[in-house]
Amino acid sequence: MRLFVALLVLLSWVNASNLLTYNVYERSDRVDVMLSFDAPHEGSISQKNDATSITLTINDLGYDKMIEKSINSNIIQELTIIPEKNNTLKVVLKSDKKVSVIASKTVDGFGLRIRSSVMQAPTQSSSETLSSSLQTVPSSSSVDLIDTRYIIVIAILLFLVIVMFWIKKRLAIQTIKPSNAAAQKGGKSWLFNPKTGTQQEVTLLHKKQIDNQNSVVLFEYGTIKYLVMTGNSNVLLEKFKDGEVKDDTDFEKVFEENRRRLDDYLKLQDNKLSTYKNKASADYTPIDELR
Repeated sequence: MRLFVALLVLLSWVNASNLLTYNVYERSDRVDVMLSFDAPHEGSISQKNDATSITLTINDLGYDKMIEKSINSNIIQELTIIPEKNNTLKVVLKSDKKVSVIASKTVDGFGLRIRSSVMQAPTQSSSETLSSSLQTVPSSSSVDLIDTRYIIVIAILLFLVIVMFWIKKRLAIQTIKPSNAAAQKGGKSWLFNPKTGTQQEVTLLHKKQIDNQNSVVLFEYGTIKYLVMTGNSNVLLEKFKDGEVKDDTDFEKVFEENRRRLDDYLKLQDNKLSTYKNKASADYTPIDELR
């Protein structure tokens, strides 16, 4: 039985916090006593007032010596720290005035602030224990609330980033309407069946530049994909059913297969243009020769 009691005492001593340092901060309207611990303090604190002093009893807190300190303030004149048995520490504040004392733990529990200020109005008898004066700053529930707010903000930011990437991807895929006047002839589409109407969209899938004026594009309308040369003129090269051209590799393959046709077509266009220029030059007669 004695061994069990000894183990309990030893366990309580190991779990208790110890006072490391204390500091006194004097202000015109208050006096703050800051206590620092070597571990988070989880013990209880009680307060008792009498005519000339306020005594705070702090449980589960150890210290190895007694401290007496004079304070040059009109609020608190003397601070005494008294270690007692069973890891109990008493903090005595002596004053010649009626003062209000509030003890506040830090968030991590490694510190305690004891703030003293002059009472502005009469209060209850000084002999009563004012347990309601003990406050904690801020409690674990408020810390959890702050953590939850940070998580919500981060989640919203991630959502906005995903939306921005989605919009960027959508803008990268250009959409062509079948009602384009350059792709129509006589008021009817040269590429699409008029019976289908113009409500469906044409989605640009791939694009490859041939020269400064011409390029080859692959776009999809319904279940059909069209390989078209666009630029100085629009030429339909091939049609593909759904699944025949799946990715960039398939597009490069069909592009190379049609490359000779494109080169021949462009040479033919250049020859026509040269012939037109030569003919225009031959038909031109200088004004001097007409005189």
